[in-house]
Amino acid sequence: MIKNWTVTTQAVKNGSDGVITRERYLLSQKHPNHKHTEKLISIIGNARTSQRIAIAGEQFKLHQKLNNTRGGRPLSSYAIEFCLTLPKGHRPTSKQWHSIVSDCCLALAKMLKLSQEEREQYKTQIRAVLHQQPQEGRTGTGDHVHLIIGKVIGSKVLKQLQQKQATKLIKLAFNGAVLKHVGIDHREYKSYELDRGKRLEMWKYQQQQAQDSLWIQNLINKLQTQADKWFEALNKDDSRQQIRQHNRLLKTFKELSSCSLSIEQQGKVSDLKVKVGIN
Repeated sequence: MIKNWTVTTQAVKNGSDGVITRERYLLSQKHPNHKHTEKLISIIGNARTSQRIAIAGEQFKLHQKLNNTRGGRPLSSYAIEFCLTLPKGHRPTSKQWHSIVSDCCLALAKMLKLSQEEREQYKTQIRAVLHQQPQEGRTGTGDHVHLIIGKVIGSKVLKQLQQKQATKLIKLAFNGAVLKHVGIDHREYKSYELDRGKRLEMWKYQQQQAQDSLWIQNLINKLQTQADKWFEALNKDDSRQQIRQHNRLLKTFKELSSCSLSIEQQGKVSDLKVKVGIN
């Protein structure tokens, strides 16, 4: 028996850049985290949904700057992300996942006590993507949905979404929705991995972080090499080589767009874009 199905919560940081980065990540087949993922399926919303979340955040930030004479910290997180996970051996259909996520979002809306107008905007700022994982084997995660909800509704910031009560509520809603739509009761599930403890989970997390960091650094090194060859071709007036390297640069920039870069890495990538004339 387990207490709840797994739900994790994190703020989507770095303003609109963070929201767009998460959107790219969710459907990126080439990201190292998705090496073993079987399918990436949009459940609710699309790229425009993420754009709406980013625009709402930017509009609030501008209003905040124009009207806040006392200064203060500007809003840096425009959304909250929940990850709803089921253990291996359980694979709801896309339609069932849609119903599960809808029930969870409805429960959160009730907690937030939104007006009718606010609820309508809330609905347009929900993004959910299903990641179907291999079902065999004893290690690795099962199928899960990344659920991103915009925190800015009109002139209001839904701070409650990032509080413990929201995570507690969505866990209860997730339990009930899985039972209702799939017929699986978390209270009757016994995991063969429960006795492994948190130490293994932390080791796996740290290993994945190290792999991601190495992958990103290799991409940046590759980008620098391509840029050097482009500059060399420019100096030699070798138009054919310029075009070749320019196309390679575009491809590498696209790969990096799905990565979560440090501020230093973001600066380096932006500088290279300016130098080689890529917007």
